Formats: sequence, C-alpha cells, structure tokens
Amino acid sequence: MSEKVEKQEKLNYKRTFLIGFGFMGCMLLWSVYNSYVPVILRGKLSQLGIAELAGSHAWLAWLSVPLIVNAIMTIDNVFGVVFQPHFGKKSDRTRSKLGKRMPYILICLPICALFFTFIPVAATVRAAGLSILLMMAVIICFNFLMSVWRSPVVSLMPDFTPSELQSDANAVINIMGGVGQMVGFVVGTIASTVCGLIGFKVLSENLKAGTNELGEVIDANGNVVLNAAGQPTYVNYTPVFVVAAVIAVLCLVVLYFFYKKNKQYDLSANVGVVEDGAEEKKEKIKIKNLPITKAEKRSLFIMLGSLFLINNATEAIIPNFTNFANDTLKVSPIYSTLMMAVFAVSLALFGIPAGKMGRKLGRKKTIIIGLAAIVAMFAVYLVISQVLPANPDGSVNKFTWIALWVALVVGGAAVGCININTLPLVLAIGGREYVGTFTGYYYTATMSASVTGPILCGLVIGLFHEDYNYMFFFCAIFFALGLIAINGVKHGEVAKGEDTAWLDEAVQNAED
Repeated sequence: MSEKVEKQEKLNYKRTFLIGFGFMGCMLLWSVYNSYVPVILRGKLSQLGIAELAGSHAWLAWLSVPLIVNAIMTIDNVFGVVFQPHFGKKSDRTRSKLGKRMPYILICLPICALFFTFIPVAATVRAAGLSILLMMAVIICFNFLMSVWRSPVVSLMPDFTPSELQSDANAVINIMGGVGQMVGFVVGTIASTVCGLIGFKVLSENLKAGTNELGEVIDANGNVVLNAAGQPTYVNYTPVFVVAAVIAVLCLVVLYFFYKKNKQYDLSANVGVVEDGAEEKKEKIKIKNLPITKAEKRSLFIMLGSLFLINNATEAIIPNFTNFANDTLKVSPIYSTLMMAVFAVSLALFGIPAGKMGRKLGRKKTIIIGLAAIVAMFAVYLVISQVLPANPDGSVNKFTWIALWVALVVGGAAVGCININTLPLVLAIGGREYVGTFTGYYYTATMSASVTGPILCGLVIGLFHEDYNYMFFFCAIFFALGLIAINGVKHGEVAKGEDTAWLDEAVQNAED
C-alpha cells in the first residue's frame, strides 16, 4: 500500500465519482428494463391469447397476463439472491492484472448490454409463441449476467476507500446510481429524438405514441394505426434499449481507464488470497438462541413481518406502473418513465431529511409518518379516480391527474422516510454484536417480498379484469397492514446521547 493511501485523511471525491460510473451503468440498465420490458411482455402474451385460454378452463381462471408478466419480472430478484453473493465472494478470491473486480465487469457488462438490446428485437418476431420463447431466453441470460457483475461493481468503492471514509463515499456512489436511474427514465425521449434527427420519423413518432394491450400503436382517438399494407403497427423499442446499452458501455469505458490509471490505490490489492473452502465457517444463530429478551425478539418478529408487508407494496409498483399509465392515463411508456423519475427524485431529495427525522422524532415514528402519508395519498387517488368521470376519449380528468402527481411526489418522500429508517431500526434491536445476523434477517424479509409482491399484485390485477388501478388498491392495503404491524415494535430506538457510530457503519456496510 502506498504512503499516499495510508496518509489519506479526506475522501478523494474525484476518484469516488469515477468509481461510481460502474454503478451508474448498472442502474441505467435496470431502470430501462423495469420500465419497458413489462409493456413488451404484456403485448406479446396478449397476442398469445392467455385471457382466452383462462376463460375457457375454469381451473385456469386465476391465470392472467399481468400475473405472468409480474412473475417473469421477479427473475432478477431470484437470481440476485442465488447468484450475487456467490460471485461477490468469488471476486474476493480473484487475482489478475486488472484486480479482483474488473475482470467480471469488463467481460460481463458488454455481453450483458448485448443481450439487453436483443430483448426488443426478439419481440419483433411475428409468431407470438416463438417471440416469447426468444425473449425468455434473452431475459434469463441478461439477468444471470447482471447478477455476475453487480456485486463486483458495488465492491469497487470499498476496495478504494478506507473504512472510516466509506459513508461519505457511499453517498457519492448512490448519487451516481441515481443519475443512472434518471438517465434510464429519460432515455426513451433521447432515443425518440435521435431517431427523428437521423430521419426515422415514423419510428420516432411511434415511440411517443400510446399502445393498447396488444402492443399496437394507437392514435389520439384510441384507433389502431395501420401500416402501408393495412396491418396494425407495433411499437419497436429497440432504439431505447440500444441507446441505454451504449451509455452503459460508455460508463464501462470511463471505469476501465480510471482503474488502469488508479489501480495502485486499490487497498485490497495486497490482501492474501483465501482459497475455496478455507473461509471461516460461522455457525448460524437461530432467533430463539439470540441473547436478547423475549420482548426484543417479539419486536424483531413484528418488524420483519412489517418489512415483508411494506416491501410487497413497493416492489409491486415497479413492474406495473408503465402498463397502468398506458391503460388508465392513456400515455406512452416514454411519458410514464418521466413520471417515475419524479417519484425517484422526490425519494432521493428526501433521503437526508428522512434521516434527520429518524434521529429527532425516532425511527419508528418517522416510518409511521411515511406509511400513513403514502396510504392517504393512494386512497385519495383511488377515490378521485373512481368517483370522477373520465374524459370522452377515455383518458382521466385533470383532477385525477393532479391527485396522481401529488401522490407521486408525496409518495416518494414517504418511501424515503420508510427506507432510510427500517434497516437501522432492525440492527439496533440486535446491537453491535449481531450486525451480520440481523442484516441477514433484514434482507431475508425484503428479498422475499421482492418475489411475492409483484406476483400477488399481478394476480389481483388479473382477477379484476386487468384493471391496473387495482395496483394502487393492492399497495395501499399492504402499506396499511405494514402500518398496523409496526405499531407493535417496541425496540430499536437509540437512547439520547448513545454512541451510534457503530450503527452508521453497520448500515453502510449492509447497503454496500
């Protein structure tokens, strides 16, 4: 380790910013994937006649397009649980001229970007069955490769940053991830503009247009737009995916040249290799054997249950919002991603105030405020949208629009209040000695919900004739159940004047 690194007392923001380009590329791809793939899948599955199949067999009455779409959208969460920890540990043992992490990123990110661009290409195959098979093959490969390089790219920051500076460094990394997410939300507009500039005006206009449940382009009056041969026109989202993939690869280029120039500052470069199977085996501690009181165990169980309920709601929004906006609001996926950007900006901006609220009012009270706010906003939107009549063209009236925009802004801030304070509350119940154990409990609850939430929400939407307004009903119910549950939590606050440095560091390490 060089003397320059040993004597470092302040965070090198420029270096940390450049490291963040890897995470930026990662979040960019996920942002586009979660926004557009549900729309594409819905169109292809609707063409396949899933609704007709379910209607003709009583025992398949529960089967619907939204359910299948949401189930497919959980593949990334399942792969993340199964593969990400494995490749994270594998990168710890890797030694090469490019360090421990870069080989995984350099090899997998470009291939991942290539598979990413094939998703909308596979959707252009006319035979619906074949198209879906090709899409599934590409989606599975994409998700697997993402799970290979995500842990290594996140681990780059700790490799280059002393532990006492990692909290500040993580803030920079999260900002870069947020930038990637924001770029993903606007990349559809960028792609449409680029297509218009190079002369593909029809393609540019189609990207801006709304679609029906079959993925056919519809005009302002809701009529299907026909091509020169009199056939329905389908939106081709390939330009959106190509632009996103190119930007992600450019992020990799920046990261590569940064690492090539700065690899001497890698703090992990001289750490000895741990052979396979040589890691220290730690005995798993069951909750019943933890040296905490029965009351604390009860608070832990209730908190984990509340986390599961809350995350069922938050995870259900992601794969359904673009289809909701297309069906109910009559806007294109490009416009709906801009709406999600407003939600994300509100969440990001309220991160620091939410943390301060947690310290001043208490974590539990801050979480309750966030849950109460988001339940109220969703309920208000549902009432207004169902009571007030729609416009003659089927679109929602201006009061419903206003209620939705308020719900998005307030909802983002409310989710910030929840997300910022739940992990510290769980870790505080266990205390300094059991940080790793309680972090595991936390992620077990949240990752389980990331699989069940979208599937349950898809089931509800399907049972109510694919009315995506029921997404808000589903989320409001689960947020309300989480709100009721968390009132039973009686532990997890830090006493006034108590040292919380260990807790801040534990939260930082868990999020890394």
